[in-house]
Amino acid sequence: MSRRALVLAVLTGAALLMTAPVSGAAQAAGISSADAFAAHSVAAGYQDVLVRFFAQAPGAGGPVTVRIAPDAYPVYELSPDFVAGKPGAAPGDFAYFAVPAQASDGRTATLWSVRGADGAWQVGNIASGDVEGEYARKLPAGAQLLHEPQIDAWYAVRDGRVTSLADGKAVADYQRTVEARYADKLPGSAYARDGEAGGYDATSQVMPRGDGGPAPSGHDTGWVPLLILVGVLAVSGAGYVLHLRRHPA
Repeated sequence: MSRRALVLAVLTGAALLMTAPVSGAAQAAGISSADAFAAHSVAAGYQDVLVRFFAQAPGAGGPVTVRIAPDAYPVYELSPDFVAGKPGAAPGDFAYFAVPAQASDGRTATLWSVRGADGAWQVGNIASGDVEGEYARKLPAGAQLLHEPQIDAWYAVRDGRVTSLADGKAVADYQRTVEARYADKLPGSAYARDGEAGGYDATSQVMPRGDGGPAPSGHDTGWVPLLILVGVLAVSGAGYVLHLRRHPA
């Protein structure tokens, strides 16, 4: 492949990442292709953090290398408005993008990219395993991946229909089911005011899983998408200039 073709391939790849479509269900919830790209770009900057994560995890052996998958799966958590029976409420609210990673020894982990208070994407948690990816790959086209964290259940939501991803069965009248489970535990309820443990907390939908923990503080991710794009353009530009010097017109 000529250098010019290589440059064009790199630039085309970057453009495709920035414009890759997300599902219609995700777009309906206000999540765009640009969001998915930015969320994944932030996760891609955590290569060194993941190496340390795997090194410190139970069962760690020798040094590992890490591959971050090109996927960013949108994950939705059970909506408090839906539980309360608010008219028109969707079953889930967007919670985070799940970006899978795999160590060279076969172990897996998932980075959770969340939108910060300032609107910038950041890694909010690193969890062991590839749970989100495994379920997301089972989704029918156009469906949302819904998590009910209180019982760690996963569903596909499409056209108002909720289907369990554990057994493939449709859940009849899912709203009434979750209303019966959690309506008396929502914020503002007597259960919540009494400080009972295990209530349904609408303010903390992203919950730890397995031996995962929050990403180290002080790891500034706000510039990662821009730096990655600048790096791609810089490498591509340098290669093209070198090509012109070696092969003058």
